[in-house]
Formats: sequence, C-alpha cells, structure tokens
Amino acid sequence: MVAWQNVRLLPGEHSKGPQMQIQNRQTFWNIDSVSECLSAFWKVELVQSRPGALSLDFCHASVGECVVYECRTNVELVASGARSEHYVTISPITGHCAASRYRGQEIKPGQLLLMEPRGEVFQQLAAGHRQLAVSIPIHLFRKVAAAEFIPAERVDAFLAWRNMVPNHRKYQRLCSYLSGLLSGKGPLPERPDADVYLTETILDVLFDDETQETHVATHQNHRRIVWESLDLIHAHPHRAPSILELCGTVGVSRRALFYAFGELLGLSPKVYIKKFRLGEARRVIINNRKERCIQRVARELGFIHEGQFSIDYSSAFGESPSQTRQRFLGLHQGVPEVAG
Repeated sequence: MVAWQNVRLLPGEHSKGPQMQIQNRQTFWNIDSVSECLSAFWKVELVQSRPGALSLDFCHASVGECVVYECRTNVELVASGARSEHYVTISPITGHCAASRYRGQEIKPGQLLLMEPRGEVFQQLAAGHRQLAVSIPIHLFRKVAAAEFIPAERVDAFLAWRNMVPNHRKYQRLCSYLSGLLSGKGPLPERPDADVYLTETILDVLFDDETQETHVATHQNHRRIVWESLDLIHAHPHRAPSILELCGTVGVSRRALFYAFGELLGLSPKVYIKKFRLGEARRVIINNRKERCIQRVARELGFIHEGQFSIDYSSAFGESPSQTRQRFLGLHQGVPEVAG
C-alpha cells in the first residue's frame, strides 16, 4: 500500500507494526524550506553559487525506519555542515550527479558513497544535480551488519566516509530498486520488516566480495581551515570578515586559505562570503516580504552602496530584490511556497 501525504521527517518518528511506504514529492523555491525539510538528515548551510531562481525538487519514500530520497536542483549550490548522528546514508552515484564534488573529491558514476553519522558535509552541487540516497538508522545498520556480514566489533570501524566501486550488476539492481520505491512502480515489500529487507539489500552490495574501496584523501587540515573560517563568516552575516582576518583567526597563509576553499567548496573565500551575505539578504527580504524592507536590509547587512547591492543581488539570483519580495508575497497570498 502506498500513502501519499506530506510528512515531516524526524529521527525517531517511525511506524509501529506493518510498515508502509509513505511517498512525498515537494518543490522548493526557498533555501530555508529546503534546509528545514532535510534537517532530519543533515544540518547544513546552503549557499547558491550561481545566478538563477532556485527550484529544488525533493522526493522521499519511508520504508519503516529507513528513508529513500532524491534531490534535484536547477542551480549550483554549496553545502557545508554536518550529517545527523542518527543515520548512515548511502548514495549510488549516477551520471546525473557526476559533475558534483563531495569533500573536495569528484564523485563518479558507478560508485557508492557511504556517509557516516555526524560526518562533515562539504558538497558542491552542479546545476542539474540529481542524487539518490537512502538513510538507515545507525542501530539498524549495526544490527544487520553484525548479524549477517561482518563481526560486531568491526562494524563501527567500517562506519567511516568512503567511496566504493561495487559489483556492477548489484549496483544497477540497487539503483533500479531505490528508484522504484520513489516512483511507486517498483517492488514495495508488504512485510513488517521491510526496513530490515531494505538494509540487507544495501549491505549485500557494500560487503560484496567484488566491491572495492577507492582511495579517499582525508584533507584533514583543509577541512579544519574551512570549518574555522565558516564559523567566523556565519557568526557575522552583517559584517564581511577580511581575508587578513580569516588568515589570522585560522592561522594559515592566504594561499592555503584559498586552496582549501577551492578544493572543498569550489569558491574563493571572497566569493563565498559575498554569496553567503547575499543569501542572508534574500532570506531577510523573503521573511519580511509584507514590508518595504529592501533598503533597510541592505544597510543592516552592511552593503554600503545600495545600487551595487541591487546589481550584485540580481546577478546572483536572476531577479532584483524587489522582484523577490513581490514574487514571494504573491506565493504567500495565493500559491503555497512548497508544492507537494
């Protein structure tokens, strides 16, 4: 049985007894709404890195305690933050997301990306990015892995970020299976342990004898540089820190700072700061759309020249600040901001 309804995904809110697949499709035009919807799985700062009006499609299907989902975005985005401690997430990489990067590494078609609980998120999403993923509760992953695949004492050591090249036949079958769960056209197991069955299916690919790990560089120091820089940038949206200030706070050279940002976020520190602050301005304009607030927002966020602010804003989002205000005012009054 498939039930179509709007649901809020939260850790610990799971079905009891027979498990049904709850499918939901949503389109977002506002980064805040996207972040709220995905908050069960990650807590990230999304920054739009190329101009254009955002349109992000999100589809998910709940299978007991597991959740299968797919995200599509029409504009380039940069995500930084951390994953939930409650889930292990596995993503089969297809040609639809091959132009994107995760933790500074190119993700290639035919790979499986395993993302550990509480793991860092540094992801660059290209325009047209479309990515499948399944999130499994950590306790369920441990239970199935220890019972059927590896000794219990090795499970936690396995739960570290890794790229894997799986058995091609099993990989193709897994992609078809997950897509079927989302479309409602594939096999939807009517069984009380459907999430266990799904977990077994995925672990069978992860632990197949033919599945091999690719080399994953840790980039530990680069990640530290970016994390500490983002802490300062995000803490002061009303004031852009200088490159000198970032270098002094983080304790690195200008060259190291720019290299770390370029590797993990695909943007220079200056460009990231500018796009982040423009995103903050957009957020405030949308939240205060009932007021004529654009000049006030520009002043409060430290944009000295209001005319240049409008030019930069239009370049970043493909519409002027006043057009954003009018568009979201119209959505609020007549059309739902999130269409399910």
